[in-house]
Amino acid sequence: MRKTVLGALFISGLIFLPTTNAATQFKPEHVSVEKEIKPGPNVFVIDQSWAGSSTITVLGADNFGVKGNISTGLIAQFGLSKDKKSLYTASVYPKRIVWGDIDAVVQKFTVNSLSLEKELTSSPKMAQSAAYVNSFQTSASDKYAFVQNATPAASVSIVDIASGKELLEIPTPGCWGIYASQEDNKFSAACGDGTFSTYVIAKDGKNYTAHKSEKIFDTDDDALFITAQRDGSKLMFTSFKGNMYVLSDSGNTVKLEDKFSFTKDIDGGWLPGGYEVMGYNQPNKLMFVAMHPNGKEGSHKDGAQEIWGVNMDTHQVVTRIEAEEPISLAVSQTQAPDVFALTDFGTVVKYTFNGSTFEGSKVDEVEEMGSFTQMLMVDY
Repeated sequence: MRKTVLGALFISGLIFLPTTNAATQFKPEHVSVEKEIKPGPNVFVIDQSWAGSSTITVLGADNFGVKGNISTGLIAQFGLSKDKKSLYTASVYPKRIVWGDIDAVVQKFTVNSLSLEKELTSSPKMAQSAAYVNSFQTSASDKYAFVQNATPAASVSIVDIASGKELLEIPTPGCWGIYASQEDNKFSAACGDGTFSTYVIAKDGKNYTAHKSEKIFDTDDDALFITAQRDGSKLMFTSFKGNMYVLSDSGNTVKLEDKFSFTKDIDGGWLPGGYEVMGYNQPNKLMFVAMHPNGKEGSHKDGAQEIWGVNMDTHQVVTRIEAEEPISLAVSQTQAPDVFALTDFGTVVKYTFNGSTFEGSKVDEVEEMGSFTQMLMVDY
């Protein structure tokens, strides 16, 4: 009996002792989130998904390392503040997913922490459409957020960023796109009759006036891509046929300042194609355009086989590089331009252009950025 008890105690001691040692040696690992993303220039890639929430992935522009991501509502649009320190999104949150009421919100995130700073209410009429730079913008000093609506009648919601409330809904019948001016209280829209309408918001934020331009382009013969690039008071568009339109919105009506063909005398039937088909490098006055050969009616969304650099002063194509079917471009504001090209199958390719001839070279590539990728931005 005594042996049995001692044996039991001995065995229980053997079982107990290792457990005690393991407990004293075990150091639990705590999962945490970095307070700030790594420093350096960034590339922002949106995946609208169309099968769930939209995601904006933040990549390091130097090495394509993933710094983090932002999750937002369905079919989001996004843009950066003028100082590039904040990121704004516009998206919807359906209460019953497939039908019923929705919450439409503008959200403000801090870029260096990717944290939500503020949420603003917008109209449930918010357009649920592919991501475009000109579907959602902030005003010149980020006082207002301008949100494209469609019911399908077109209108633009004016959201006061400080108060977080929608001030005004401006009907824009027959017109689409948001081209925020260099004044907080003014934006323009492109219209189906070839004109532009400019809307000036009253100081009290409760009223507005509308001003229509003369006819600037022919929607049947030379339709414009809805995306535009800005240089001061100049708005720059390309048409489906490879004509560049330079407009001024410094006054209360948009005016045509210049128009030229950048495909003239170049063999191959090259035309612009994609979504965000252009990206502008202001230091060199270079407009980069996504181009495809053998263009025809209906090819205006084809992926690019080349990226062209057009000198906006001389109107000449000064550089060309082969591309891998991108549909959208984003361009740095550095002296040696970096061009980021996004495909609709989630690949981002980085090109850099150096020297007096802006010779281009491919320097990096990252895949699997999403299933519905149509837009990207850079912050440098």
